[in-house]
Amino acid sequence: MTSSYESNYDITDITNDISVMIINPEDPGKEANKIRVILNKISDINIDDEFYINNDGVKYKLGNDSKIISKIYELIIIEKLKNLLDAKGFKYIENDIQNKYPDFIIISKTQKEKYYAVDIKSTYIKNKTRINGFTLGTYKGYFKDRKSMRSIVKPYNNFIKHFCVCVIYTRDGIKIPVNHIIVREKWEIARNGTGSGNTCNIGSIKLLSDLLANKPYFSSEDEFNTFWLNYKC
Repeated sequence: MTSSYESNYDITDITNDISVMIINPEDPGKEANKIRVILNKISDINIDDEFYINNDGVKYKLGNDSKIISKIYELIIIEKLKNLLDAKGFKYIENDIQNKYPDFIIISKTQKEKYYAVDIKSTYIKNKTRINGFTLGTYKGYFKDRKSMRSIVKPYNNFIKHFCVCVIYTRDGIKIPVNHIIVREKWEIARNGTGSGNTCNIGSIKLLSDLLANKPYFSSEDEFNTFWLNYKC
């Protein structure tokens, strides 16, 4: 059986596959909705609340360090997503270079050389109403120069949508039960402030109720783009 997987190291090699692909006249908006439906199925995934590694017969608890936990969630969710996409006949590109955007790419069936970005984000609940927040990538570099290939797998202009699969969990000692998994477009969870104090990253909404009810700070993706394209680092 032929896999739908395409390595990011073989990006130039998949051109022939794409060129012979029949471009479906279906409205691209319908395809984007299909992608969102597939991504929303990830919300049903079961994720353990403790993780361990084994080395030389010794079992170690990983605890709740956010960098370790985020990578574990990324591995689990991408594996689930690959299975869902295979079932629907979508091809994809896995990005195994940590400092390149995005985490995962879905190849459009309807538009040649067009893609859907999928980033896996995670954060913890700080109190009953707020989360610690997500960082949503740079607002410099490829975000401003949308034809650039620096720190990005494909030019930003080639992405139809930018989706985030967001995992929200609780820190309960060494246990980290997952409370919510939601799928949003990047602009839908962004706010008008940075994601960290010393880097040029876009910040997210922190009010949990707004995230769960999908109440964006910006009224549209155009408004989001206008704000962050003009934001000074």
